[in-house]
This record gives sequence, C-alpha cells and structure tokens, in this order.
Amino acid sequence: MKKIKKRNVKDLPSIGPFIREQEKDPEMKVLMDRAGLRIEIARVIKTAREKAGLTQAELAKKLGKTQAQIGRLESLRDKRLPSLELLAEIAAVTKRRLIVDHPGIHFELVAT
Repeated sequence: MKKIKKRNVKDLPSIGPFIREQEKDPEMKVLMDRAGLRIEIARVIKTAREKAGLTQAELAKKLGKTQAQIGRLESLRDKRLPSLELLAEIAAVTKRRLIVDHPGIHFELVAT
C-alpha cells in the first residue's frame, strides 16, 4: 500500500492567480460575476429562512412553491437567478430585510 504524503494548506497552490487570469476574458468575467451573485442570493435566502425559524417546506408552503424549489434556490442547483418578485415575497414571509451586496450590485428588500 502506497503511503500518502500529508500536505499543509499553505503548500497548496493558490487559486487567486488563476481566477484573476480568467477574469481578463470578458465573457468569463460575466459568468463568474453571475455565479457569485447566485451564491450571495442563495446565502441571503437561507439566512432569512433560518432566522425566521422556518424549514424549507414551511417557507415553500407559504410561498405556494415546493420544498424542492426552495432547496434548489439555497443549494445553487438552479442556475437561474430568482426574480425580484420572488425575493420580495421571501422577505415578506420571513419578515426580514433581504440585502444583496455584491460587487456592482446592491439591493435591499424590506418586509412590508
């Protein structure tokens, strides 16, 4: 059996230079920005739901959606960006202010 050499995190190559190189391509930059925005929105949705004390199934029921739809929003399996209307509904149901603060984009949805 071959012995596996342990590596420290500091010994691993940094992904930063690779990302900076990829961002030089305008199309790749757009894709990376969109992916980053999706991650931010998913985090905001999950945080609002959890702070409201709701399960995915409970939030889904209040929104007239399925638990699977909420799960996809939170886990990034759905590559589409949710509509502002859906985000506003989530803010209202969770009674939370949803704040998305991403490079070049900042919006806040306040529960009414």
